[in-house]
Amino acid sequence: MEQIIIKVYGSISPAGNELLQAAQRVADESVSLEGDMLLISHEGMYFMIDDFIEAIKPHLGKGSEGRIDYIDMDEWTLTRYRIQDGLITRSEAGLNQVMDYSGH
Repeated sequence: MEQIIIKVYGSISPAGNELLQAAQRVADESVSLEGDMLLISHEGMYFMIDDFIEAIKPHLGKGSEGRIDYIDMDEWTLTRYRIQDGLITRSEAGLNQVMDYSGH
């Protein structure tokens, strides 16, 4: 049985086939296109988040918006990548802080 250490969830819109293909080169089975929204869903031992961000960057444009959450269960951290008008910003917090903030 595989231990889940990394969880990655998110979405980006608008998205098309070029963004999907770029994302699939890094995370084939973890991405899908639903209408004009790219969905990211992964749970497993490893996810190449830096490579993923680099792969999608050239395909984001003005109007691109979304969020990707990278949860490291071993390090107990949440790294959030926010996409706004094609620009990506990164923030990190401990999961205890995140749960306290959300009332859990």
